[in-house]
Amino acid sequence: MGCASSKWYYPDAPKKEGTTLCELNINHIRDAHDLVGIQPDDFTPLVLVPNNYRSYLCGFPLCWVLMPSGFVPMVTSFGKDVDGSGEKGEYEAGCHCFPPWYRVARLVSKQYIIFDTPVSDVKTKDHSTVKIDVIIVFSVKDAKKFVYGIGPEKLDDLLRASQEEILRELAYNKEVEAIYDLFGDESTKEWKDKMNDQFDEFGIEIVTFTVRNVSIPDKMAKDFEAKTLYASKTLERAKRRDKDLLTLTNEEGLMELKEVHDNTKMAEEEKAVTDRAQITKEVREVIAMSEKDLGVYQAQTDAEVLDITAKAELEKAKIAADILQLKQAKMAEINKLEEELQQKALAWEIERGAQAKVEAKKIVTEGQMAIIQAEGGASSAFAAARQQEQDLLQLEVLKKLADNPNLFIVTTLENNSGLAPNNSLVAQVAQQGMEAVRMKLAEMTSNSVAKLEMGKVMSGGLVRPVPQQMAA
Repeated sequence: MGCASSKWYYPDAPKKEGTTLCELNINHIRDAHDLVGIQPDDFTPLVLVPNNYRSYLCGFPLCWVLMPSGFVPMVTSFGKDVDGSGEKGEYEAGCHCFPPWYRVARLVSKQYIIFDTPVSDVKTKDHSTVKIDVIIVFSVKDAKKFVYGIGPEKLDDLLRASQEEILRELAYNKEVEAIYDLFGDESTKEWKDKMNDQFDEFGIEIVTFTVRNVSIPDKMAKDFEAKTLYASKTLERAKRRDKDLLTLTNEEGLMELKEVHDNTKMAEEEKAVTDRAQITKEVREVIAMSEKDLGVYQAQTDAEVLDITAKAELEKAKIAADILQLKQAKMAEINKLEEELQQKALAWEIERGAQAKVEAKKIVTEGQMAIIQAEGGASSAFAAARQQEQDLLQLEVLKKLADNPNLFIVTTLENNSGLAPNNSLVAQVAQQGMEAVRMKLAEMTSNSVAKLEMGKVMSGGLVRPVPQQMAA
């Protein structure tokens, strides 16, 4: 029989009072984490036995197995244990690749297990019956020793027997009034060590052995309560009596101390009045002497101040006169020096201007000569190129004139003889005007050539200036 989700199956071990350790069968290894820290049907699973541990793909089992953390896996091959690569032959949590004949037989929990079982009908030293509830915290430190040595069910029985034996021995050495001294783990440290020696061969470590509750019979508890209350009330009355006595003693001491302090206060007040009168007298005498000395010192100080002030005014007047005399002399020197500097600056400016003009004229002349020489030296080399440029410009002018539909071209002979196209008077006047302009320009060019002392040649009916070397 399993739970509703069929992740685990009901164990064969019988259920007991308190914690019941068992070995639990689960459906798949991935269901192990779902059962960690819980108690299904009040069972505490210490060992899990997975019926399935492989994953499947399309109905076929895969070779890899995913080991859950928090457990010590026990892997077998045909019933023989196969050790892993970890400490004590353990397998680390995570993915492992197993051949088909490997089987994950068990998963032993690594967590601390709480074993909580009460022990009833425990006799004390005075033959009283009490019930003691104990919590044992243990862990499995060697999985193989535990599984093959004792197993969960037998460990449950052994723990119950051991704790019952220990508790009965502890209770038998104490009377019922002192039975509550067993609370905690201080009284069981020695027994915890003895249990560790006993369970070490099974791979079990006892971490704590703690008595968490002790129950005594109700009638006895009420008697203890009444006895405790009586003792408390008796102690309360005694403390109250001591308190009243201390209060009375304190009040008497306070009254006596107050009377002593009142007498002391009166004596000190009388002494203070006498001392105040004496001090007032001495203060007045000191004030009178101080006022007298202060008057004499003030008079001396005033006289010295007047003397020093007069001397200072005299010295101040002398210094002011000297400063004025020095200032006038320095101003005269400065004005004289300023005039000299202005005259020198003006002369220097005129001189530098004349020099600059001469140098500029010289440089301009040299530049003009250099230009003329350069043009004269290069005229023979560029004569053909200039002639070509002039011819091209003339052709361009003739082309534009030929392309103009409003322009009629006539020869000089036709113009002189009055044979203009269509006998146009306007055309004749325009031709004569252009001829007059050409002659005027030729005259101006001839005059300019004569002034520049350059040669001249006739080219295309125009007078053109050339250097003397080319004219020769």
